[in-house]
Amino acid sequence: MTLTVERITDRCVRIGIRDGFRVLPCPITAGPATESSRGMALVHHLTGGHWGVTPSPTARPSTPTFAPAPP
Repeated sequence: MTLTVERITDRCVRIGIRDGFRVLPCPITAGPATESSRGMALVHHLTGGHWGVTPSPTARPSTPTFAPAPP
């Protein structure tokens, strides 16, 4: 897994994640007893739904997420 963080503006950062999977990421609903599968739901919530994917020919697309930087 590779994680990158890039400051876009004074109030915005881009967080890129590459994990080697070829399946596109998507939020799912995890049950209260489920011990995994909450990552994309957390990203979706923290970014207000402002996230996307960038295709890669060798692995699952990186998942850039945009979030306001703390004031």
